[in-house]
Amino acid sequence: MAAWPRYVTLAGLAVVLVFLGLIYGYRLGAVPLMSVFGGMRMLFPVLLIASLATVAASGALFFRRAFLAATAALAVAISAGVFGMVPLWMRAEGAKVPPIHDITTDTIDPPLFVDIVPLRADASNPVEYDRGQTEQQLGAYPHLRPLVMPVTLPDAFAIAEEAVRKEGLIIVASVPAEGRIEAYARTPLFDFKDDVVIRLRDAHGMATVVDIRSKSRVGRSDLGFNARRIDSLIAAMEDKGGRLEGHTMAEGQEI
Repeated sequence: MAAWPRYVTLAGLAVVLVFLGLIYGYRLGAVPLMSVFGGMRMLFPVLLIASLATVAASGALFFRRAFLAATAALAVAISAGVFGMVPLWMRAEGAKVPPIHDITTDTIDPPLFVDIVPLRADASNPVEYDRGQTEQQLGAYPHLRPLVMPVTLPDAFAIAEEAVRKEGLIIVASVPAEGRIEAYARTPLFDFKDDVVIRLRDAHGMATVVDIRSKSRVGRSDLGFNARRIDSLIAAMEDKGGRLEGHTMAEGQEI
């Protein structure tokens, strides 16, 4: 009996393990990010070929009634296919948005990170706001602007905290006296981290102005995740506290 289906399955499994090794090597700090992306580009066609080959191997094994081996081959085929689509998905998502990673509702006076600064000590993207990205952000996300809720600052702060937890962010600092919440998000596969700071300011005791900034620690493009995160947080807060439109602050700033 030909042994090629088992050899194909083992080869496919080896390719999947190499792919996973790159990812977890990066997560452990042993493999540089650019090496991971370079490896993914090379593995992309190999993973897809491995997926098709192990599908054929699975069919041959089922035909021979080697059901356990056939199931294993099918599992390898699915894994290779799923992992093979990751680079393709990242490229497609990256093509939809500009290559930026520092998004804020206030591009003139963006909220500042405080307690998160030490956590970004090894980040390739500096903690300072990158004004070189402002024009691209305004072009890609013109709808992003401060949220003005018709509630007092203490109530708005509680609403913001609830939204942060609902989003699944890990809170680093919550300082009601300063109207500041800092947190970060983690991606499940690569464990990329994006940092978030929410700034709440009192508007004459009648409303609260909320600004949000979300910035990736690594990578040139965030694939649109930071803007979507801000949209989600604002939607959650607006759902609880409402939005005040068409009012002006004492300094003349439109809110």
